[in-house]
Amino acid sequence: MIEGFGRLVAAERGEVVAKVVSAKKLTVKQTEALSKTLKASIGSDVSIEAEVDEGLIGGLVVKVGSRMVDTSIRTKLQNLKFAMKGVG
Repeated sequence: MIEGFGRLVAAERGEVVAKVVSAKKLTVKQTEALSKTLKASIGSDVSIEAEVDEGLIGGLVVKVGSRMVDTSIRTKLQNLKFAMKGVG
């Protein structure tokens, strides 16, 4: 597939593209639920580009335009590590 082609098609359809990285492959049901949630938040249809990164351990990283939401376990553990360094 030509890089960016999917985004052009989505833009023509009036969709926003969300890049979603998860620890394991999302099921169709999970993808549909995520798409509905993002549509409610953004206000327009959302096309999802899914990617797998097992290093996340769990959770998701969702990027829509310049916005990013990182709910991955890896990031939560890193934040906890930094917080614990400040305590000791």
